[in-house]
Amino acid sequence: MSTFHARLLELESELIAKEEAAKGIPELTADCVLLLESVEKEIGVRLGDEVPNDFRGWLSYYRNRDQLLICRGRAFKESGLFGKWRAGCDVAYGLDTFTEYRRGFDVTPPQDLDHLLVNFGHTGEAVRVFLWYGENIAPYRLIFEAEMEEEPHNTLKDAVIEACVWIVKKPREKTLPEYLSSLE
Repeated sequence: MSTFHARLLELESELIAKEEAAKGIPELTADCVLLLESVEKEIGVRLGDEVPNDFRGWLSYYRNRDQLLICRGRAFKESGLFGKWRAGCDVAYGLDTFTEYRRGFDVTPPQDLDHLLVNFGHTGEAVRVFLWYGENIAPYRLIFEAEMEEEPHNTLKDAVIEACVWIVKKPREKTLPEYLSSLE
């Protein structure tokens, strides 16, 4: 198969996935909820969790009930003399991301912070899980998809780990496709 043909198939798959994800699913099944919770548990720190003052690592949070976001975070001190250290997005205004999230506002990942999004879609009866990579203002890039019937828990976790490694190793001046092509 030529590189051109493979790229066309990849683009077509991504378009179909975007349409499915845009439709969403009427209600999260118990298996979908368990999948999101297991990924969240693997990440370990949620936006706004109390953390040590030297925390720098990964955090997760929900947008709506059916989208889990994963990004880099760090510790921020809450105001006050005895304020606790809280996990916020790894940007200068990271404490604001936690504060807005706690107030129930929709927290969009900052443009200068590469992130991952796990969500669901369906075609007919089949529910699918998607893992997307977001950077800057570029549209999301599909990096993993599977049917929930295939019980993709472990393969999704592996895909999340691999994508997190990409984010950490990718030079800021390169996009994800540029970085991945430089590895080949």
